[in-house]
Amino acid sequence: NPNVNPREKRPWTPPPAPGPSLRQRVEARERDAGLRCDDVTCGIGPSDEDPVPELLPGVGKMIHIRPREHGDGAVCAHKFHPACLVVSERVAGWGQEIEEDKEEMGEEAEVGVGCPVCRAVGVIPREEWEEGASASA
Repeated sequence: NPNVNPREKRPWTPPPAPGPSLRQRVEARERDAGLRCDDVTCGIGPSDEDPVPELLPGVGKMIHIRPREHGDGAVCAHKFHPACLVVSERVAGWGQEIEEDKEEMGEEAEVGVGCPVCRAVGVIPREEWEEGASASA
């Protein structure tokens, strides 16, 4: 019979994963507890090499990047330890002018930063920047 098509053979693909991996589950719980921030290079969160992680000062404090127009809320859903955000900004080349122009800026209340995950641009309070800069030194 010419109208009957044999079943096409599709290439084999592995079945979908049953859920998040063990590492993803552990990191999510560490984020919920405030031990790990959304920065992929979080230097404050526990690492696999430490059998008993020691908690550094400022571990539980997480900050959001706020919109420039003094709005409440956050420019994105990511949260960071102040020290991790300062280090990310310095690596990206943003933080150097803040340190150099400290005298010119006077007591400006906010510091412009970009999210290291999604690159959304916003501000954080200067005291949180200073706290992160002193913790990362």
